Amino acid sequence: MEKIKCDTEAVDSSIKSIFSERGDVDFAEQLWCKMKCVSSYQELIACFTLVLESRECGEIQPWIHHGSGSLLSKLIQQSYHGKMEAVSLTGITPVQMLLEIGLDKMKKDYVSFFIGQELATLTSLDCFISTSVDLQEQVHCVQKLHHMLEIMVSCTVLLQFKHESLFPWTQICIKYYRENPPDEKHVFQLPVSSALVKKFYPDSHPEVWKVDISSGHGPKEVKTTWQVSTNPPVEHMMSNNTGLLSDSTVNAGIEEKMSFITVVKCSQVHFR
Repeated sequence: MEKIKCDTEAVDSSIKSIFSERGDVDFAEQLWCKMKCVSSYQELIACFTLVLESRECGEIQPWIHHGSGSLLSKLIQQSYHGKMEAVSLTGITPVQMLLEIGLDKMKKDYVSFFIGQELATLTSLDCFISTSVDLQEQVHCVQKLHHMLEIMVSCTVLLQFKHESLFPWTQICIKYYRENPPDEKHVFQLPVSSALVKKFYPDSHPEVWKVDISSGHGPKEVKTTWQVSTNPPVEHMMSNNTGLLSDSTVNAGIEEKMSFITVVKCSQVHFR
């Protein structure tokens, strides 16, 4: 449990450091960093009122990224041309404005990471950063980006995998999330060569082993799959040796570890 806690803290710390490295944040993004901790609705209104009035009077000259989709960014861009649309800061409008600049900031952070690490292109990430969809869908897109980021950072920090592995895995995640809603419980099938993980073998005690063996080519190819687990597929197997493998280790004594064959498949044999 302590190991899991330490690993989680390492990943969280790495993610925070990634988000603190960008140097091209615009005015709206800086404002989000200040306003995300507002403590009341009245304080939220006061902040936006001050910003809009200061810009209208020319007291501030904020810089905004081209293409930013938030209402605040659009108002500031309008002011560049001498006219700014009047906005009533009532109802849920101030809350939506805060959410918009927050989503803009987070999407740019994620895109900066994936492009900076050469794991994706802007074109491949377009569907996750669109501002033409409603706010709820934009929130879902940010959740997808964050899940992909967590996977890549975990593989980097905890497993020390390099770009040659991370790049194809990122493409697998992007392809899945282009067509599916955010799901942190989804299990991604990410191909890993045995050479990449051999250093973990001596200290690992996996509960499930799966081995695929292939021979031959074309129509004569035979693929056999064995899956071995420390948990029996059915309870009554604990009382006999059916499908049982034994792995004994001698350390000032004998500790026997039981494993059960839970899956056997062969491409040339059909079990009934």
